[in-house]
Amino acid sequence: MVIQNEKGKFLLVRDKWGWNFPGGKIELGETPELAAKREVFEETNLVVESCQKIAEKNVFYANLPTDKQHWKGYFFQTNKYSGEIKIKEVGKIFDIKFKRMDYEFAINRLFYAIEF
Repeated sequence: MVIQNEKGKFLLVRDKWGWNFPGGKIELGETPELAAKREVFEETNLVVESCQKIAEKNVFYANLPTDKQHWKGYFFQTNKYSGEIKIKEVGKIFDIKFKRMDYEFAINRLFYAIEF
């Protein structure tokens, strides 16, 4: 999920892949929006009050030449959230920060790690 604060900075989490927007997988019975809100809370401790979908994309991931997976990715955007940032998935998430970056750059990096 793309979360922008009042200063125009974007919330990013650093995991083993690098800096990314918070997110994860949809659980059985969840809508993409509910999954996005849950994942943000599980990773950052922030409660998303409302959001809007900004992207949907088919993603193909190949771990090995014989292990190809097809995922459907959804991205939501918000500036309506509450709570204090806290790493809740210790060992998986190494850091969480609001970082300044160009909006268009951020939107073009939705499905990829962001390098600084």
